[in-house]
Amino acid sequence: MFSRQHIVAAARGDERMDTIIRKVNLVNVFTAEIYMADIGIKENRFSAIARYEHDEPAFYMEGDNVIDATGKYAVPGFIDCHVHIESTMITPDMFARAVLRHGTTAAVIDPHEIGNVMGAEGVTYMINASKGLPVQILTTIPSCVPAVPGVETAGAEFGPEDIAALLNNPDVVGVAELMDYVGVIKQNPRMAGIVQKGLDFGVRNEGHLPRVGGRDLQAYLAAGVNSDHESRTVEEIVEKLRAGMLIYIRESSVSQFADIAAKAWEILPHSSNIAMCTDDVEPNDMLKNGQMNRVVRRCIEEGIPAPLAIRYATLNGAIRYGLHDRGAIAAGYVADFSLVDSLETMQANDVFVQGEQMVRDGDVIVDITSGTTPLRKNTVRLPKLQVDDFKIKPPVETGMIGLNTMEMTEIGTTQKGVLEVQVTDGTIRDLPADYVFVSVTGRHGQQREPFIGVLKNSGIRSGAYATTVAHDSHNLVVAGKNANDMLLAAQQLQKSGGGLCLVEDGKVMAQVDLPIAGLMAAEPIEELAPKVEEFNKVAKSMGVKVGRRSPSMALSSLTLTVIPEIRISDLGLVDVKSQELIPLYV
Repeated sequence: MFSRQHIVAAARGDERMDTIIRKVNLVNVFTAEIYMADIGIKENRFSAIARYEHDEPAFYMEGDNVIDATGKYAVPGFIDCHVHIESTMITPDMFARAVLRHGTTAAVIDPHEIGNVMGAEGVTYMINASKGLPVQILTTIPSCVPAVPGVETAGAEFGPEDIAALLNNPDVVGVAELMDYVGVIKQNPRMAGIVQKGLDFGVRNEGHLPRVGGRDLQAYLAAGVNSDHESRTVEEIVEKLRAGMLIYIRESSVSQFADIAAKAWEILPHSSNIAMCTDDVEPNDMLKNGQMNRVVRRCIEEGIPAPLAIRYATLNGAIRYGLHDRGAIAAGYVADFSLVDSLETMQANDVFVQGEQMVRDGDVIVDITSGTTPLRKNTVRLPKLQVDDFKIKPPVETGMIGLNTMEMTEIGTTQKGVLEVQVTDGTIRDLPADYVFVSVTGRHGQQREPFIGVLKNSGIRSGAYATTVAHDSHNLVVAGKNANDMLLAAQQLQKSGGGLCLVEDGKVMAQVDLPIAGLMAAEPIEELAPKVEEFNKVAKSMGVKVGRRSPSMALSSLTLTVIPEIRISDLGLVDVKSQELIPLYV
């Protein structure tokens, strides 16, 4: 609790400040300026700011704790507008501890990963586990559980009334990314109903609209959804900005688009509808390269002026979510900020939350733990599997047959291909060098044998790769060159409760256990990150390479049935545009 009277009295000069940051280069996100100032903090708020003129502050403040910040920059606490904690593979308290080191003091999470595995129980766990942490964690309720009903099976299914029930929880600020954009545009009853619930509750409807423009873009906006973090070309970003859509510049472990966003900014330098997000960042990537500070750094590297890039990462996110007293360093605002030595590196050396220093010289100096116990049940519920379940068995005994295939592109999307293969004794035994078998096995108790397809451009040269991190239904995905290794990889993750596994010649080469919903581990990022790093190293040695993606996320979106143009699910191959299943055989 704080006393407004004391904060005002300190601003008048009738009381001492609790803390004063002297001679700091203040990044003013209102005016996109940087200038020297003294910052006065009383209790949990900025009480007064004294700008320097002629080497003297406009007025002199006295305080109990004075920090000389000569040469440093004061930056408002970063606000991540869209992030999946599950992709960091750690629990909310460990997430808060990890991102605080990089200057993030607020995050808007979308727990649709755990929602697709454990339904309302999983979403409620994330809400409860995020309470009382120094990083303000706000929640958007997953809109696509599953992403596209009828072409995949998740561990739960949310309709409009399920969304409405969850919107009543505390600290809920929106309906999460409406990935079934086709359903929104065509106004199918489920998606139209979910969007309407967001409008009825007066919260934000968050968007997900890759490679869509023209009348379809206008229809999506008209439906009541007005943000997007999936824009992949300059032309797409420019069109959406002109249409009034809020664009989140994203730099994740899966997709990096700061360079494209910067080119769009050059065309429309006065756009006010730009913010930032990280979406999916794996633990070792965050530990080494940062979180929101990495997005800001990349935008500055690509030519966006530093004060503007910082505005996109702070004030604009605060405005988006109605955080009227956050996102800037100004009198009356909550004192969330970082001191950084360089805007080029954007490394947050000292971080303050509500006026209290929580990171000193890059180290977290407070204890951050959640009072909510992590969910421990094993969610990898597979049918009894055998080697033959990982073989394609065409409806012919011998000869050639045509298969519809998935082909990965350089930017991580997919396109449909066709491959002619030899059938011997009713089985496809060999594939060309740049192809692998890829399977999806329902892990939510479906009790169906795996669906097996063919994938091009995964880079896998030998062995098998298995993961339960498979957006968004998070069934078990196994890709490999042979059925024996694929079976072993599947069995390993069934025993461990999920995670990542690499197998070669009947031997487990690397494994990361994620026993919480097959997505997370209750470990500090410093412990989990080296395990993921080792997994990536081994995966690279086996040839794994998919566009710009980290190896640990290389296969994570093969099952994402809302990213063009062809995906795979536990039910078969999916045409994303038509939202229909495609036959395996031509």
